[in-house]
Amino acid sequence: MAGDPRLWLLVGLAVLLIFTVEAVEQYVDGSWPQLRHAAPAFRSQAIGRSLWSAVAFLLLPGIVLALINLGLLVWRGLPQNNTQILGAFFLGLGWIIFALTSINLAGLGGYMRKVGVAAPLALIVCLLVGDLLLLAALLDLLPSVRA
Repeated sequence: MAGDPRLWLLVGLAVLLIFTVEAVEQYVDGSWPQLRHAAPAFRSQAIGRSLWSAVAFLLLPGIVLALINLGLLVWRGLPQNNTQILGAFFLGLGWIIFALTSINLAGLGGYMRKVGVAAPLALIVCLLVGDLLLLAALLDLLPSVRA
């Protein structure tokens, strides 16, 4: 178990969860959100802001599902399956885009807000697919763990 590289991935994912919770909290509910985010001039910008909040909240269950899946795999020494890998890919893609947008690396945050509702909708779909795949993988894994 100590020689399994997935153990280090599990530790890294747990640390990622802590930083993601902090990022989501700062993005969604800061001390003065009206000062940090410009008031939307158009209804589409307000909808886009709400959709970005939905993206932020979809990250958390996906990371928890990934932690549970990975923890069970490490604990029982089971091999990962394609559903877990694909779910982790979609979750990782969504997390990377959200993280780069929220820290506004190279102006990506401003660009994504100007794109409108298409960007957060695409990320919501990506994260929903990842979350559902990780949930299906967990449900498929549970009988193996009980045995």
